[in-house]
Amino acid sequence: MEDILFLILRCLLLGVIWSALLIPVIFNRGGWLKYLITVIVISVLCFFLRGYAGIINKMTVIALITLVIAWITSMAVFDKESKVKSKVIAFSCVMAALAYLISLWVGFDIL
Repeated sequence: MEDILFLILRCLLLGVIWSALLIPVIFNRGGWLKYLITVIVISVLCFFLRGYAGIINKMTVIALITLVIAWITSMAVFDKESKVKSKVIAFSCVMAALAYLISLWVGFDIL
């Protein structure tokens, strides 16, 4: 019983993280209802795709690291463009995670 509870809580945490990253990318304006629906959808997807937990966790860590790097960089470079900044940061985080996912399927030797 405790295992399923921890699994549901982890899925909800991933839902909250990914919803915060996806809301600015998918929707023009975010609201509490859109956020709640997105959290629920992502949490259910994480629950059903728990066999891919390693990949999902690595994608989440990459997205969060990208979020920190993009936020620090944007503070230095994009000082005045605050309206576009959140969408650009969120989009770069999602693209970094998707790039990792694609890199798992496409592989070639450089040397």
